[in-house]
Amino acid sequence: MAEDWMTLKLDTERNVMMKRARTARLIVICGYVLMILAFTVIIIFPCFGVPFRRLTNLTDRDKPLPLQTYYFYDTDKSPQFELTLVIQAITIFLAAITYTSVDAFLGLIILHICGQLENYRSRLINLVSCKDFNNALRSNVIAHLRLIRFAGKIEDTFTLMMLGLVFYFGIVFCLYGFLLLTVVTDDETNGIPFSQILYAMVGIANLLIHTFLYCGAGELITKQCEAIYRTLNDLEWYKLESKKARCLILLMTRASEPFHFTAGKIIPLTMTTFCSLLKTSASYISFLLAYRS
Repeated sequence: MAEDWMTLKLDTERNVMMKRARTARLIVICGYVLMILAFTVIIIFPCFGVPFRRLTNLTDRDKPLPLQTYYFYDTDKSPQFELTLVIQAITIFLAAITYTSVDAFLGLIILHICGQLENYRSRLINLVSCKDFNNALRSNVIAHLRLIRFAGKIEDTFTLMMLGLVFYFGIVFCLYGFLLLTVVTDDETNGIPFSQILYAMVGIANLLIHTFLYCGAGELITKQCEAIYRTLNDLEWYKLESKKARCLILLMTRASEPFHFTAGKIIPLTMTTFCSLLKTSASYISFLLAYRS
């Protein structure tokens, strides 16, 4: 990325990179703002007796903690309650920082790659009209291979994490959806405060937004690669000498296989995958509701 910014380029190419960088910056700011709001809702408000999550008699005691689980000691006593609260607050904050930072870094890299692909496509448009066609073609081939290797390294780094997140989304979305529908439709839980229902709705929305952004990022890279292939097909190659025109065949062949950002080298992260995940999760929620009835 540093080399891409330091390399001499046209004003239009720099403007494209700046546009992508501003978008990434906006995503980073929104991510950290949402993280602070979530930390306030989960940690700060319960300290003043305003819990947002659903409280049950199974694990919650007189003094509810942010994380609902079984404790092998009495958390209602002091200083056990205060120490447990501080430890959970620090753990949640560090987890949120890590989660948000990884997402922000991934978004920055993907938007940078998309900007480079867009600049590469604009250079291809002027390829045929270049006076020194051979050197221009050589530079474009090197740039294309460099982008492919860069995207491949990013996929190798994040592919297992994406696979885990896909399964995480499917499982947690089903549980949250089942919990929300149970709370809304069950007569015994009609007295639950709206804030606790809103908490479950925000959790579902958070899962949907994150998964949508992951799949949308993969879709964006795929669309940029397909645009490069269409640009190569639209080149006025017939104006070139036959020997020079044949040199475009290998470039077209390589560009005909668009790059896919995948989860575990198995599941392509596209909007089609996102819709399939929603359908599968909704079907399982319907099954759980029918089984409960």
